[in-house]
Amino acid sequence: MSDYRRRGNRTLAWLALAIVLAYAVPYGLLRDQPVWHGAFLVWLVFGAVAIGLIARLVSGWRP
Repeated sequence: MSDYRRRGNRTLAWLALAIVLAYAVPYGLLRDQPVWHGAFLVWLVFGAVAIGLIARLVSGWRP
């Protein structure tokens, strides 16, 4: 297995974990919070992490 493919698999695994956490944290851990600031912060951080992981994933693509 090539080094790029192994790195891509790891990046996809991290992205899948980030997607699961993006839903589990606001709807699970922050469910009883009366304000929406916590969920907003979680989704803001998730967006930045997802953009970074996708950029890392496509940075090595070559035709």
